[in-house]
Amino acid sequence: MSVVRIGLAGCGSVAQRGLLPHLACEDIRQWCELTAVMDPVPGRAEATKQKFGAKLAFEDYDEMLKADIDAVVIASPIGIHYEQAMKAIEAGKHVHLNKTMTTTKEEADRLIAAAEAKGVVVVASPGNGLHPSNMRVREIVHSGELGRIYWAEIGTAGGGHEFEPFRKGDDVLANVNPAWYYKKPGGGPMYDMAVYALHRITAILGPAKRVTGMSGIGLPKRYFKGEEIIVEMDDNTHLLLDFGDNIFCLLYGSNSASGPRHPFAQPFVSGSDGSVTATMGQIEVIGRNVLGTPGSESGRRVEEADRRIPWVFGVHKEIPERHVYADIMHMVDCVIHNKKPVVSAEHARHVIEIIELGYKAAQTGVTQTLTTTFELKPWELVHCD
Repeated sequence: MSVVRIGLAGCGSVAQRGLLPHLACEDIRQWCELTAVMDPVPGRAEATKQKFGAKLAFEDYDEMLKADIDAVVIASPIGIHYEQAMKAIEAGKHVHLNKTMTTTKEEADRLIAAAEAKGVVVVASPGNGLHPSNMRVREIVHSGELGRIYWAEIGTAGGGHEFEPFRKGDDVLANVNPAWYYKKPGGGPMYDMAVYALHRITAILGPAKRVTGMSGIGLPKRYFKGEEIIVEMDDNTHLLLDFGDNIFCLLYGSNSASGPRHPFAQPFVSGSDGSVTATMGQIEVIGRNVLGTPGSESGRRVEEADRRIPWVFGVHKEIPERHVYADIMHMVDCVIHNKKPVVSAEHARHVIEIIELGYKAAQTGVTQTLTTTFELKPWELVHCD
């Protein structure tokens, strides 16, 4: 296959702000084309087709699967990812899933098995754990420079999707109701935001062994354009992960305000001899064995993070949701060249199990043992600048 024909399911906020602008660019036509778009809201798919130059528009997902497409990009609400992905796989389509792939380990197991049986590619976002900046943190942690690793901290906080500027419009493209983010299944900041932190920290420290935690709802009601939204999913979750050998991680996902001291999904790792902190654009290492750069304070080194991402070049560097676009293009690359994805469904399954069992631990007060694992493989820096 030389060009992958893509059908995109879900023309909501993330698609309109980021995915569609990327997929509409002429500079990726040698690899893929945006063939079809689908959204159940009347008129939204057609308006999306007109705006972004897709060939076909559908309000029914099953009808889109009958079209001449090779792969499906699923940007629908998380709670229906599993159903839509399974239908795509059954139809012989390759699949990219925006985070998270599913909401339970059992669903993830079935999806992985179905994809293997059909021989189709599944790429499950986010691949951010494999980006060069995060891999540099992993390299420092495993170099011995920090001594014996003790613990880490990472998490995500965000005030709520109803405040996104994109949603303020009243037309069919911008008036996207965020209520599903607060409903079951698939709502809440763990599936939507902390998934980034979990992919990063498990890429750094490896698969987790056990999880416990506390979780609850902070704001039971939210509002969007005068409509009351009853919050069903926990919006304030704090987990303690056990990576074995007495290495622990504090991880949080909260629909509350963030700040510069707690940047989104950026890790802090502490060892017996030093620590490493990643912020937006820099990696700081502090410790008794740290050799600083010339002119810097002894015991402290600051590195500029390598912010390159595979497939992010030219205009794509300026379009939002670059990380998701990169994962989509990884799927395209794997389909064209018959590669096994390194942004893997197995890694996504492990993170999903952490979330699922983290909620269970919070509900029962009993620490849960994880059963899944994954193999970490490097992601080649292709087509980036």
